[in-house]
Amino acid sequence: MTEAKIRKILWLYICIAALFCGYVYSFIVKANGDNIEHLHFSWLVWQGNIPYKDFFQHHNPLIWYLSAPLVNILINNSYIFSIFNLISYVAVGVMAYYQYRIVSMIQNNHTAGLFLSAAIISSYSILWALNFRPDTFAYMLLFAGLYYLFSYIKAKKLWQLVVAFLCFFVAFMFTQKILINLIVPGIATLYWLYKKQIKFEDFIQASLLPILLLGVWAAYLYSEDILEMYWVSNYPFNTRIPDIFAQNRIIFPPREYFEFYIFIPIGCVASIYFLVKGQATEKIISLMFIEECILRIFYFSAFLHYSTLWLILGIMLSVMFLDKILKKKLVRIILGTVYLLFSLWYVYDKTYKIEKPKLTYQNGHEYAFENLTPCDYAINGYYAVYNLKAKDAGYYAILLGQIDVLGEKMGIAPKANLNDLIITKKPKLISAGIYWDTYWEQRGVQVPVHQIDKSLIDTYYNYTGLGDIFILKPEYQRHNCRYNGKKWEYQN
Repeated sequence: MTEAKIRKILWLYICIAALFCGYVYSFIVKANGDNIEHLHFSWLVWQGNIPYKDFFQHHNPLIWYLSAPLVNILINNSYIFSIFNLISYVAVGVMAYYQYRIVSMIQNNHTAGLFLSAAIISSYSILWALNFRPDTFAYMLLFAGLYYLFSYIKAKKLWQLVVAFLCFFVAFMFTQKILINLIVPGIATLYWLYKKQIKFEDFIQASLLPILLLGVWAAYLYSEDILEMYWVSNYPFNTRIPDIFAQNRIIFPPREYFEFYIFIPIGCVASIYFLVKGQATEKIISLMFIEECILRIFYFSAFLHYSTLWLILGIMLSVMFLDKILKKKLVRIILGTVYLLFSLWYVYDKTYKIEKPKLTYQNGHEYAFENLTPCDYAINGYYAVYNLKAKDAGYYAILLGQIDVLGEKMGIAPKANLNDLIITKKPKLISAGIYWDTYWEQRGVQVPVHQIDKSLIDTYYNYTGLGDIFILKPEYQRHNCRYNGKKWEYQN
């Protein structure tokens, strides 16, 4: 079989997998807490609220500002969660495209690059983790930036370095933790600058736009008197989060995320191989993988999405390594075909078959979507995020018992008294269960942070039939929610 024919088959697989996986992960899999969290804050931004000042957050804000106009258009459309998951899947596809370009450039092998893209877009683990959250778009831009950086080293065109630095900066504006992933490329850039493989004048010109944009961002924060709040919320606060999880802060992904058990071991071997025998770009990817190994094993990996970049780099290194050492084309064809077909079947078996029956069930966020208006208040539950378009009763909107406890310790803002919020704001939807202190819960001790008085619940609320979610009794509800040109308010 010729290389041209193999590439055509891979393109066909990519098209089929993109249609199938895009449908499954957008319209079959339901929204999770992170999806709703970031859509909710996009809606708050559209309403004129300022991050860190009007509501707590510990992420950089670009995802909310970019999403806000579309969220506004779709705010009453029940497909809003699916549409934004689909946007995320497109971002995964763009990321896979740049990985294809990187591998094709390094290996001089378009077939290996196409196989890598096919593996990424049909990966059960990657797609399960990279739905609508800022990490998805940051990783997309990280690999785009790497491609243009490597292209500059090869072709010495200024625009490539400008685009690379801009991609890295925009990735940072999605999530500040990308700075950790930029340590290795950053050191490599300084080394190339020292070796004059990057022209000093090109480096200066490429740095101007990110520095200017960073200055504008800092000036905006300063003008709103939230520069210090931004810093504490996004840096010192985030470094304290891993401490909450005690022995559960380092968790290797469960066995159903099978790709980790294939590509992490191969990636380890590949990284050592490329550090010894590889060219500069292969060494950079290997060092990024090793850095992720250290972070996940010794720092923080309690949830799947924290380990996703580790897997992505592992798949990348594995494809590059196997392409070098498997000389027989037939062996590569057989192994590649078996893996890709298994991957697509696995998505069907573990996701489509399991999730499709759940479409008839109503989750908390769906109930909230149907019953809340932009004029209402809501109190999100313990380990739950279900409010998309209502106002938050307090400054802390999510993970009460964890985020607000740590925020108070860091001096950001005191945690709210939920009983007072119910009396003063009559939130339409509440979680009435006990909000445990996550720090102590992870250590086997249950310490309540919030517990709503039963008398308040009995007086004002009816049970919804979902979890511990209660809804305001009809006699206390207000009606005719309207936008008055400045804000949403009830007309009576």
